[in-house]
This record gives sequence, structure tokens and C-alpha cells, in this order.
Amino acid sequence: MKNKILYILLALLFVSFYSCKDDEVAPNEDGTNPDREFMTMFRKDHNTGKGDDEPYACKVVDLNDAQLYWYGVKGCAGYQIKMALRANVTSGLAQDWDNPAYLLMDTIVGPDVLDLLVKDLEYSASYGFAIRTLSPKGEGYHSEWYGYGDSRHWADWFALDTDIRYSTPDVVVIGNITKTSFRLNLDLTYATSGDPGDYKEHFEVDEDGNFVVHTISVVPSPTNPNAQIPDKWRNYSVTQEDKERGYIDIDGLDMNSVYVVNAENKNIPIHVDAVYNTCTIRTDGEPGEPVFLEHSVNQSDTIPGAIKYQAMCLDKVLTDYTVDNTMAEGTIFELEGGKAYYFATNPTLCKGLTMRTRQSDLEAGKGNAKIYLNGMSLNPNGTAVSCNFMFGREPQQGESDAPINVKSVIFEDIDFDSPLAMHYLNGVNGTGNYFANMYPNGMAVTFSSFEVRRCTFQRMIRGFIRVQGSKRKVFEKILVEDCLFYNNGYYDNNGAGYAWIAGDGKDPKSNIFKDMIFRNNTFYDSPRTALFSDNNKSLAWPPSVQYKITLENNTFVNFNTRSSGRYIFSLRFLPGGSQIIAKKNLFIQTRAADDDRALNFNGMDVRELSGTGPKEITFDIADNYAVSCEVGKQKDDGIFTGGAFSAKKNSAGAFLDFSPGVINGAEQLVVKVGSVPLAPTDLMVDPNPPYKNGDANMHGTTTEKLMNGLKFKNTDQVRNHEIYKLGIGDPRWRQ
Repeated sequence: MKNKILYILLALLFVSFYSCKDDEVAPNEDGTNPDREFMTMFRKDHNTGKGDDEPYACKVVDLNDAQLYWYGVKGCAGYQIKMALRANVTSGLAQDWDNPAYLLMDTIVGPDVLDLLVKDLEYSASYGFAIRTLSPKGEGYHSEWYGYGDSRHWADWFALDTDIRYSTPDVVVIGNITKTSFRLNLDLTYATSGDPGDYKEHFEVDEDGNFVVHTISVVPSPTNPNAQIPDKWRNYSVTQEDKERGYIDIDGLDMNSVYVVNAENKNIPIHVDAVYNTCTIRTDGEPGEPVFLEHSVNQSDTIPGAIKYQAMCLDKVLTDYTVDNTMAEGTIFELEGGKAYYFATNPTLCKGLTMRTRQSDLEAGKGNAKIYLNGMSLNPNGTAVSCNFMFGREPQQGESDAPINVKSVIFEDIDFDSPLAMHYLNGVNGTGNYFANMYPNGMAVTFSSFEVRRCTFQRMIRGFIRVQGSKRKVFEKILVEDCLFYNNGYYDNNGAGYAWIAGDGKDPKSNIFKDMIFRNNTFYDSPRTALFSDNNKSLAWPPSVQYKITLENNTFVNFNTRSSGRYIFSLRFLPGGSQIIAKKNLFIQTRAADDDRALNFNGMDVRELSGTGPKEITFDIADNYAVSCEVGKQKDDGIFTGGAFSAKKNSAGAFLDFSPGVINGAEQLVVKVGSVPLAPTDLMVDPNPPYKNGDANMHGTTTEKLMNGLKFKNTDQVRNHEIYKLGIGDPRWRQ
């Protein structure tokens, strides 16, 4: 890094002595002009080495103003600056930066101007900027553009993310949704607004104690820009009768379509500050019969690996469904059992659906359909071409900061894989893929539920489910049931990457753990940071945000053994009123006698309650058992390297006297081994990993080994043990 900075500074020193020549200069072999102006750059730590707090570093000020600074070039004619939403120019290609539809600003300043303040941008948005030096000699002599890079080439691109907007009263609330209408309830009373303390600083309240609202706008979402909307609703003036009635019925809409609603105070001149809360709604529809996606491989498919894997493309199916208002949310897509399908690029989840293997194929013994999240070919540098589902989507040009409301997204009886995705090997981190992720500048999302049942997951290397970005994320329910996880991770040498369920700890009103249920699953090795983590952030959670995490009847084989400090529950700070339920889980540590792999195991890191909610927490923990190959660990709580549930510090044991605290008592916090401890080979047919410490795939297994090796032995020793009699762990392994 120091060498790069030195090079940049020397180049800039040379720029300061440069003067334009009048002589004609022959072009280079590639057609470029060697006499063109030197390229300026926006000032940031990557090229100053002074950190982001130095006085002339580009930064966001006052939440949503962009303060730009750049290096001067002596003798130039000026500078041209462009701005666009980062989502529209992530390619780094000139064709995107030259597209007028994408540009939010394209301005020229004089040669003596080295800074620019761009005011009143959208809150919680990511903006890309580009700049070039202009020559007195005109076009052809101007410098190259700085800022036309992509995120893989960090030195060549520049972006700023505006901050989260101040708290906003919910003056409009959606209800009574039908196929062609919805009711817009007006909640204008300040006294009942739940003011956190700054509403009157930012929003006008009239003499009657009501928030001032002049207009309502209802427009189609960019998801379906051609959806019908009567003109009167595009800029509707709210009447006194509307306010007295308390609602407005918005009608004349299309079925199965998304609309964006804004309420605005015209007394405030700046639009982004004049609007109150923004709502999105999807009108109702009637899902028809399940759509069967009959397997058919395009023999002319240009996606590398598609023909080799005999996989059918699903990208267009999902893209068309998202924008097609003739297909109702909740449509069921059925796949052919035993056949392979694939997504080539990140599929977007912003409309509820069910995708499953056809039941008749399962009954006929054809097995689950497969979905490859690409991973069917390699990039020139040897990395896998992978993808993952994306919660929500990136904002489009001019789009309001409206949350995307999605009904249930459900996957059933599908084998998910990214076959060429690689874990950590020889000092190189693994493939950076997930099952589901978010764009860093993605829009706020609310999901009714996200559910996976009877699915298998392999080679999701960096994480399973991850959210990110400053926007609000709310999942009313996440259910993972009857699933198998193996050959996932490990992303780096420490078995980190991201947690299986990775929150970001950004917005205190976000909640992906509102009702999190993991039941009847098996996790075979696959090291990661944790099972549940919210980035260990302490936030000002309101009373409405509480976590409820249920971990029940799961089997963990060599869970996060690679390094210490990798917890099941990595939740140092919890919203008041939260619940953690952990019952009937089976923890197994196993290895062959000649395998010297580490066998670490950490249970819980929970330290304190935060936020403004009730100062109480509930731990409902009982009947968890362990089996270890090490004789010294064949005792109650012996499996733990650290963070035992019963620990009196940073774990459930520290809350025994808290209200309501541990409801089953201290004894049930202990992970037991039973009256007669079992070794893994006593309990199961062949549980040991097929590979040894140091092998390239030491944390992996084969499907056949997994399915046969984890079955319980049919012996009196097993049948008479508490693990069998109490139904501990994933029930599929009990014969």
C-alpha cells in the first residue's frame, strides 16, 4: 500500500509542474493521445494515505450532502464531474456512465475549483462519482476518467454512502388491500406518534397538534413500471374531509402490482425532507395452479458448464415472474425430480413464491431436483463463477427510499449446490458465495417469511444467509427445517467468513431474528464464524424489536471445531424481551484415532441487554446432549472449549437470577452425556470424517458417507440410551 501511495504522490507532484504543449503529438499505438491532460482523482485514503478524517478527504456531511475534493492539475481548462446511483454504474463501463438516464449530475467547474458540495441526496443511498481533467485543447486531450472502475478495482472507483435519515413518523399506513385497491390510513396526530424526541425538529405540527400533510403520491414501483394508476393519485391533494375521515381509498389499480406511496409537506422546500414515511404495497391476486418447469437443456446454451451439468436455466423464469402482474404473488413453481436447474447470475427475491420438487416425482423415487447457484465453471484466475439469491434489490434511478414488502418465499425438497466453489486452500480464501445475501446498497425489505424445508446445501462457502447495508431488514419468520448442510465453508484458515445467519447490526428497527426457527437439521462440519450473529452490535432497539431464536432437535457433527471463539449463539447484546430456546440438540465431536484435527466447541456469547425494551430475557434451554470421541470430554459440559450454556459469565448461566431468566433452572443448562457416556462410534454406524487433518477436504464428506454413516446403530446400548429414548437430535438418523 505504501508503495502505491508513494507512486500516486510522485505522479501528482509531476502534475503540478505540467504545462500544456501546443505542438501536435503523434498518437500511441492504441490510438490514445500521449499529450492528454493528467488524470485527477477524488481525494480518499486510498490515494492520500491520511485516513478519511483528514480535512480534504471526500465525505458525507449533514447526513445526506456529499463533499467532494480532488487534486488540481496545473494549466488545465477545468474539471467535469458526474454522479449516478452506484447500482447503475457498478459495471464500471463507459456505456453506463454515458447513459443520460443514469446520470444524476453532469457538471463542469473551472480550473481553480477543487471542491464541490452536492446537497440533499437521498438518505441511506450509495452514489458513484467520476471526474476527468479538461484540456484547453479540447476533446481528445481531456484526461481519462477517474471513477469508471468496478468494486473489484477499488483504486479506480469512488462512491459515498449517505447516512440513515432521522426518525420519521408513520403518518400513512396501508390496509384493506384488494386486487385493485387499498386503504391509505392517515395517522396525523402528533400526541400518539411515539416521538423519539426529534419529530418537531424535522416535521411541521399545526396548531391542532397534527402533522402537516398536503399531498399524497401513488406511483407504480420500478418493479412493474407499466402498472395502471389513475392520474388523480399521482399527485393527490389531501382534503379536510380526508383528514377528518382518517383514510383515503386508493382505487383503479392493477392486480398483482407494486405501488409506492409518499405523503409530503409542501411547506418544506427540499423533497427528501418534505416526505414522511414511504410505503410500498402489492395488490392482491389469485395464484393459479402450480407452474411446472419441465426440464429441458438448451443445447445452444452459452453459459459455461450448463451443458456439461445438463442444467436448465431459471434466470428468465424468475425475472419474468417478478415483473409479470398476471402472475400473483405466492405462485408455486415445480421442478422435475432428479433433474438439474441453474441460475447464472444473482436471482432477486422481491416477490413471494414457492419453488419445490414436484410431489409425484418424489413419490416415484426420482429424488430432489437440483439447483446450481452457478459454480459450473471457473474464471480465468481459477475462482468459481458463483451466485446467490439476493433479498430485495438495488434502487433504480429516481426511486424513493421505500421498503419492499415480500410475502413468503419458500423452497422445498431441492438440493442446492455450487459444484466448483472452493473452500480455503494453501493460503487462498475460498469462494465468496452464500445461499442468500443482500446488496450493500439494497433497499429496505420486509419478508412475511423465508422458509426452507427438506433441502440440502453444499458449497455455500462464505455464509448461508446474510443481510447488509444501512436499510431496514425485517423478517417476520425464518424457518429452516429438515435440511442437511455439508461441504460448506471454510472460507478462511480460521473457519470464519460470515455466520450461518449473519445480521449486520445497523438499523435498530431491523430484525431478522424476530422468529428464527432451526429444527430437525444436520450440520456436518463446515466451519463458519457462528450459527447466529448480529455482528455483536449494541443498538437502541425500540420495545417492538425482540429476538426469538429456536434451536431444536438438530444434530451438529464437528461444529466449528477449527478454531476457538466460534459460537452457536454469538449475540453479545440482545434487545430487551428476547428469547433463546435450545432443546434436544445433539452435539458430536468425532475423528479417527490417527486424525489430530482440533476439536474446539463454543456455545454462547451473550453479555447484556440493550435498547429501550423490557429489561428481561428468557432462556428456555433443556435436554441437550453431547457425544465425544475423547474420553476426557465424555462428561456433562465436557464438550465445551468455552462458552458453555451454563457458564456464569457471558452466557445463559449469568442470567439465572434475571427476570424471567432461565426458566428450566441451572441443571438444564448443562449439556449432558447420559447415564452411560457414548463414543460417536458407539452411537452411529460410521460418523468419522473420511479425511484427516491436513487433507485438502478435511472438513468435508461424501453424500453416501453422510447418509449411511450418521445412522444410529441398532443395538441395546443405543436403544437404552437417553439420546435415543428422549428423541435427541435430527430424527432422520434414528432407525
